[in-house]
Amino acid sequence: MTSATTAEQASTASEAAEAIPVLRAQIDAMDEAIRHLVAERAKLSRRIQLARMNAGGTRVELGRERVILDAYREALGPQGPALADAVLQVCRGTR
Repeated sequence: MTSATTAEQASTASEAAEAIPVLRAQIDAMDEAIRHLVAERAKLSRRIQLARMNAGGTRVELGRERVILDAYREALGPQGPALADAVLQVCRGTR
């Protein structure tokens, strides 16, 4: 190994280490946006549930939930439905 190669590796490692806090800040911002979106989705879901019940229907529509699970699976792969289920549980409420 030459000293030039060692210097390049050290520079690359240093740059990578410096990038970590920046990248983590980006993830934190995305997580905040996701939390906000899920909270907004929960509000809309409660409005839909109330409207459906007032119209004589059920609070939860399982067919619609299957469509959502499938959409997450298609977009995110095999782990997608687990995320969709968590979102649905948050948005379903406790009634």
